[in-house]
Amino acid sequence: MKRIAVTSILALLGTAALFASGVENKTNMNTGYLRNPSRNTEAKRPESSYYNVAGTAFMTNGLYVEAGNQFVFKEYGNEMKTDNALSALKINDYYSNDETTVWFYPNLDFVYKHNRFAVFGNFGVYAGGGSLSYSEGTSATTMLFAGAALKAKTAATQYGIAAATAQAAGNTESADEAKKNSDKYALAASNYRDAAKNHDLDVTSITYGGQLGVAYRFLDNLSFAAGLRYVHGTQSMKIKSDAFTALGNGSNEISYEANGYTVSGVFGIHYKPIDVVDLAIQYQSKSSVKYEVKEVSGKLASQFNIYDGKTFHTDLPAALNLGAGWQVLEPLYVSASFNYYFNYFANQDSILGETDYANSFEIALGADWKICKWVSYSLGFQYGNQGTKDGSNSTFNPVLDSFCIGTGVEVFPTEELTVSLGALFAKYFNTDYYLTDSSSGKSYKTELSKKVINVSLGLTYHFPNL
Repeated sequence: MKRIAVTSILALLGTAALFASGVENKTNMNTGYLRNPSRNTEAKRPESSYYNVAGTAFMTNGLYVEAGNQFVFKEYGNEMKTDNALSALKINDYYSNDETTVWFYPNLDFVYKHNRFAVFGNFGVYAGGGSLSYSEGTSATTMLFAGAALKAKTAATQYGIAAATAQAAGNTESADEAKKNSDKYALAASNYRDAAKNHDLDVTSITYGGQLGVAYRFLDNLSFAAGLRYVHGTQSMKIKSDAFTALGNGSNEISYEANGYTVSGVFGIHYKPIDVVDLAIQYQSKSSVKYEVKEVSGKLASQFNIYDGKTFHTDLPAALNLGAGWQVLEPLYVSASFNYYFNYFANQDSILGETDYANSFEIALGADWKICKWVSYSLGFQYGNQGTKDGSNSTFNPVLDSFCIGTGVEVFPTEELTVSLGALFAKYFNTDYYLTDSSSGKSYKTELSKKVINVSLGLTYHFPNL
């Protein structure tokens, strides 16, 4: 049972990432990103405190404070085609989905700029960011319990044959013992089958983050910035099935909680070769988050290699952010952004084992148009490649390549106040993921799908005299 658990749901309990192109790293950190995903040369708004920290040294003097919230409407799905072995357990073609809406997804940014010097900071959800609820589990958990049922059924058959053989040989004592074992495994097979057909899964994973740093403009056209980043991750999971009680779990629930934190760095350079052109480079170092498991419940948890005190790493890999922008006309600014994530050098594991992702990237193009004194309009496009492999993914939180369109407006009721509205529409490309049952060596193909729409509201206030 333990071997089946470890192999079958290796990537099940990853973070509940709502949008990411570095598997873990979040990019939808504020309303500005939803309006236009190309943000790496930002040097006018406090959102530069995340996307282009060196750009803060080119902002107008004063204190900027921005607060916002995103509303995330999503549907994650996984579909598995079963074979004759699973059909014999009355487990036919399987489909399950999650449609949990995220209503609270906040961010806070600030920048204090004085002459050539700037202090910046932000707070937000750096990874994870929500809850997922599968009322029928996932294809991985279904296969997990189904595999255990098949294994128990095979053992019951073998003991049944042994009982018949011993009985024919007149060895009543051995026949009785074999018959008891056959009945025990037959009952276990029935209970595991019931668990496969009737279980639900709830997971919440949120990695909060914040960074604080300084920027300085050494020349009229060149600035440098450095800051520290603090990341704190939390995870909780519950799997429920009435069959667990019959299997000796002590209750109908298996659950755990885990927490981890770390401190890392962020560095940036902003260069203006001419007044109307911006070039920016930023490096976010790896955030190595070591989780420690606690508050484990359910006697069956140990069969999944879940126990109090266990540790594992789910890192936010290092990221290189490049940007180029051009003020084409006084009201029109166009830009391009490129983000590269070094997944290969990070441990992006789950509680159950290791994962293996290639490096990933995203590329974006966008424009911001100041229509008039009161309104500005933004539009941007982005493609993200996740670096997945057909044996490294998650039926719980599908990691898929995507194409996104972001749009929105900024309204300026006063010179100091900005109201921002944004929406990001993501088209994810379905992919196949192969789950392997280590007891039989058989692979099961699961098609993963995802639909996400993010809507956001943000407010920014500029205190020019501070």
